[in-house]
Amino acid sequence: MHVENKVAIITGASSGLGKALAERLVSKGAKVILGDIDKNDGLRLANELNQGKKEEVAFFVQCDVTKYDQQVALFDAAKKHFGGVDIIVNNAGIAESAPLWEDEKGLWKKVIDIDLSAVIEGTRLGIQALQKQGRGGVIINTASLAGLYPQALTPVYSAAKFGVVGLTRSFKEFDPSIRVNAIAPSFAPTKIIEPLKEVLSKFPLVAVETVTDAFMLLIEDDSYRGDIARVTPQYGINVLGRAVGGEGKDKKAKL
Repeated sequence: MHVENKVAIITGASSGLGKALAERLVSKGAKVILGDIDKNDGLRLANELNQGKKEEVAFFVQCDVTKYDQQVALFDAAKKHFGGVDIIVNNAGIAESAPLWEDEKGLWKKVIDIDLSAVIEGTRLGIQALQKQGRGGVIINTASLAGLYPQALTPVYSAAKFGVVGLTRSFKEFDPSIRVNAIAPSFAPTKIIEPLKEVLSKFPLVAVETVTDAFMLLIEDDSYRGDIARVTPQYGINVLGRAVGGEGKDKKAKL
């Protein structure tokens, strides 16, 4: 896939991995619908991306991904502003704010709602839109290294991301014109790690740029379908079952 003139919907787009991907896509000639619950940062990013352009390349839609109608609004905006969609990135996510065994208010349910249920809905809506258009496309889901290896500190986050990995792999054999892939990065320096900042300060973080490279690999290379790209500071990008890029290029990820 050549992303020039393609249209992407990105959730969790106002900061972190979503923002970096939006910037990369626009730099390569794509147009983006930015979905995020943070209105101020979302509008600011859209303005930055549109600055100096002859035509609009970015449009922001305030979106709580747990609300069905607000996810639908992203697809409506893509059609209205840019004529449709080619790339859907279900990236919005949160981490646990308290240990599960201390969570008397059931806050863990929000992690499942955003990190898994909303990704399932975004994948469903994405497939529906791409099939209706009839020109194919790609869906990328943001999982995590926590979706490949159990995490004692964030068990619910890990459970949600394991679900995203299972969902994505289930589309290995699917409509040949529609690809569904996922990235599984270790923790990167973004807002999501704020609750775990002290603990994670002991460990190396993966560069946001490297994670963006993984997104682009799975978007642009049509040979990937139902694949998971593991991204770590030690080995770079490894697509599970294949050898790809970085220092780990002669190592196969076998999960």
